[in-house]
Amino acid sequence: MRTRLTLALAAFVVCLGAQKASAQGDIRLGLGGGLTIPLRGYADAVNRGWVGNANLTFFPMASTSLGLRLDGFYGRNPLSAFDGHQTFAGGLASIAFQFGARQSPNRFYLFGGGGYVRTATSASGFPQKTDTSPAVSGGVGATFGGKGMAFFVEARYLNVYTDGSKPQFAPITAGISLGGL
Repeated sequence: MRTRLTLALAAFVVCLGAQKASAQGDIRLGLGGGLTIPLRGYADAVNRGWVGNANLTFFPMASTSLGLRLDGFYGRNPLSAFDGHQTFAGGLASIAFQFGARQSPNRFYLFGGGGYVRTATSASGFPQKTDTSPAVSGGVGATFGGKGMAFFVEARYLNVYTDGSKPQFAPITAGISLGGL
């Protein structure tokens, strides 16, 4: 019960702060989760997995369509050839461009940028291998909802530049976005 109260209070503060900042810009906090689909050669190494993410998007002026987006995520994919898994955690900074009327909570958007991803591979009978590498990402999304709160759906392509097998996957996520408008 105390955890729910804390989360509700945090959501209220984010919405209140976003409303006061709306004259200066548009700030949105997104929380979501979904599935990761491995691509190309990476699909031979791991199976489909899950991902959780949080993002913060800032549009500097209330009337602009161009903004800055920060993403943090954590996910896990089971290995396909061995009993084990690969986890990944990272942060990305992106440019976001939204389409649609400024006052409408129903919008489409594009985003792309880069950052770093840490991968850790664990398998029975093998030592754990950990690597932190640069990554690039790009994707599309849509929001649907009301003032101050909306649901979002996103698909992206994420390519991690590592030695050997390059993790390349398409996270498909859905969640809730607070703030804005």
